[in-house]
Amino acid sequence: MYTSTDNTVRLPGFTRVDAAVYAKIDKNMRAQLNIENLFDKNYYASAHNNNNITPGSPIAARVSLIANFKFC
Repeated sequence: MYTSTDNTVRLPGFTRVDAAVYAKIDKNMRAQLNIENLFDKNYYASAHNNNNITPGSPIAARVSLIANFKFC
């Protein structure tokens, strides 16, 4: 990907690996673990011009508890 229309700065390609694990606790609840950038690789997520280049996020984890409610 080039950073701007003058094509003087080019960003390298990348592959980011994410993972998720789900566990059903009961019929109304489940737990979830998400990991982004599992191998903690350096990459550039976006660019707005030759000098405004945004690095990608390092490894990050999120744990969630999801509950489903039924209203009568």
